[in-house]
Amino acid sequence: MSILDWINFGKVSAERDDLLQHYFFDNGVLKGAIDSPSTFLFLGRKGAGKTAVFKHLCERRDAFIGKECLLIPLSFEDYNWNIHALLMDEGRAESLAYKQSWRFVILTECIRAFVENFEAHGGRAPKPIAASKKLLEKLFESPIPSIGRLVGEKLLSLSSVSLPKGGVGLEDGDLESLTVDGGGVAFERVKADKSLQRKLSENIGQVLTLLEGAISSSLDDLPKIFICFDKVDEAWDDVSFEDSKRVIAGLVAAGDSIASAYGGAIRPLIFLREDIFDVLSINDANKLREDCGTLLHWTRASLATMLLHRVNYFAQIADVEEVSDIDALFDKKELRQRNRPLNHLIKRTMMRPRDLIAFCGRIVQNMKEKVDDPFSDDPVAFELIETGSVYESEPGYSEWLEQEVLDEWAVQRPEIRDLFNAVRNNSSTNFSKADLSRELDSLGLAPDQATVDSYLRFLFDISVIGFKLGQSSEWKFKCFYPSQGFVASDEYRVHEGLVRALNLTETRDRSGSTSADAS
Repeated sequence: MSILDWINFGKVSAERDDLLQHYFFDNGVLKGAIDSPSTFLFLGRKGAGKTAVFKHLCERRDAFIGKECLLIPLSFEDYNWNIHALLMDEGRAESLAYKQSWRFVILTECIRAFVENFEAHGGRAPKPIAASKKLLEKLFESPIPSIGRLVGEKLLSLSSVSLPKGGVGLEDGDLESLTVDGGGVAFERVKADKSLQRKLSENIGQVLTLLEGAISSSLDDLPKIFICFDKVDEAWDDVSFEDSKRVIAGLVAAGDSIASAYGGAIRPLIFLREDIFDVLSINDANKLREDCGTLLHWTRASLATMLLHRVNYFAQIADVEEVSDIDALFDKKELRQRNRPLNHLIKRTMMRPRDLIAFCGRIVQNMKEKVDDPFSDDPVAFELIETGSVYESEPGYSEWLEQEVLDEWAVQRPEIRDLFNAVRNNSSTNFSKADLSRELDSLGLAPDQATVDSYLRFLFDISVIGFKLGQSSEWKFKCFYPSQGFVASDEYRVHEGLVRALNLTETRDRSGSTSADAS
């Protein structure tokens, strides 16, 4: 049997992979975060597997949080950015500007889930929760709208509601006397009327106080609830960048507040790109990352296991013997510079599952094209993965990796394009600070030396370049050595995965070996 009859590494995109539940590999981060009451941030680079973890948690919720707990999966795809912009609490710090509105959204979702859970099991919700439900239905509709409709035309109606100045209580008498006849309010009208915006914010704050009190007084009778946010970077583009920063910072602030306010009974879980978190204006961001965040980090062993889970799923379907070693799939035990096949692949990734899956997928596709070559008269069959296809797939994969890095950083650090062009124009895999400065000058940028230093640090932090320490022959890249800090060096080297896309020539470093030898 040809290996092409069954070999498959799955899809690159978790959200488009219908088979993910069959071969998902949890490297331990999910269970560790669930077991830690203070953790609410899942951070990781683009392609590190955040959506895969989110999707797996939603599909296997009982295994991670138990049947008695509730889970609400939410996505920024369901969120109306324009309307959220009207809810800003002016005069507050950027990280707090949207905190109130996010708390309102989260707790409204919780009330709806609590009531639905009691009704589904034939029980009665605690009186404060039932009263909160009646209030929300009075203000919006029955049943309480989900986030997609709540943060839409429904929420705007609060700007025309006149709540009692002393506040409305949750007692039946108060609720029965509350009349809501404001009707629908257009987004354009609220956007143009500051008084309506103030009324909207005031009413949200008043209702939020009631919801907080109702939940706090009923905690002993409520199931634990996890409310999960994915696709937080959905509107992360050139147009919405500044608004996105404020909205996401508000979500993080609200998540932090709610995670600590209810003793873990309400657990927000926010899946967020690490690079986005780093540019948010949040007080004590480093402390928050250390105390409340978990990083989706992969090792060689965990990446290998991830690939084996995928390969063996398809092997089982084809009734092929289970694979115990990724290297055994290749027709040669060693590739260039005596690297084992898996090492060769990993060194061209940034230690992210998406990179490795994309590379492997291109190798298989290259082999299939050889089998189907319309100009070949000789039949081609492969018992194992062909080494030649590994090399031939590198240029296309390299271009893909370059685009991934650009997509990841072009919004918050637009200079990444100029930096790539400067490295490309230098034409060598190895370069010095002076080389980079010269090429930036030739592009008309003329940065001062301090700026060039900051560019080198940035390129190292995102694993585009590496350096050697002392007399070591090992190039240090952040993706391979996460704890390594930046050190100014005489010579830097471009990541092996980007060499082909940037059309770089391998040059000898100061130890006398080529950059390929050093890899």
